[in-house]
Amino acid sequence: MNNPKRIYLIALFTLSLLFLNSCDNDNDPTNNVCEDTYVSTLITNAFSMGVYSDFINVDYEIHEYEIRINADGEICTIGYQNPGPDTPWVGYAGAYTMEVINNTSGTSYIGLHTFSQTMLDYQAITPVSVASGDIITVRRITDAPSIGGFEATRGRVLQKTDGSPIPYPITQGNVDFLGSTLYYEGGSSVSNNNFQPYIALGFKVN
Repeated sequence: MNNPKRIYLIALFTLSLLFLNSCDNDNDPTNNVCEDTYVSTLITNAFSMGVYSDFINVDYEIHEYEIRINADGEICTIGYQNPGPDTPWVGYAGAYTMEVINNTSGTSYIGLHTFSQTMLDYQAITPVSVASGDIITVRRITDAPSIGGFEATRGRVLQKTDGSPIPYPITQGNVDFLGSTLYYEGGSSVSNNNFQPYIALGFKVN
């Protein structure tokens, strides 16, 4: 004769095993997803309004910045916004070359992306692995003026309201913002540490 209590316990044990096998074996559920706003939130917090102003018409072919990520994981998305129509400018709806380079390990992602003109637009990339302490270069390149002219070079940045250089390094959370460079191909018209490009990264913590 079957023991109802024994049958119940066996069924409960079986369900528990199924539940455990269907879940990730770490204790932090945020590790299981790509957090799109990982870097954009840190940029917003580190370069807060009142001290910094938000512009979207700074015109250089190449916008780039360097960060140190003090966590293990992978960069999994990149976020940007194409400049939209804003009198007297007509906007740019074309593509950019986006680069994410791990200067420590030598791994990188390079790809063509076209982003929304009305909002910060996150797009998936081939993941770039990061070990805590790795230094990452984030770069946006446009083939201006041959494709989009001035409109294609415009990009969103943060700048100190008094126009003085940004006092890098700036630490926010697990990220150290180390510096920025905006320039044209060939190295002409270089601006060092005067603007923080608003190029976002999604990050998945291991």
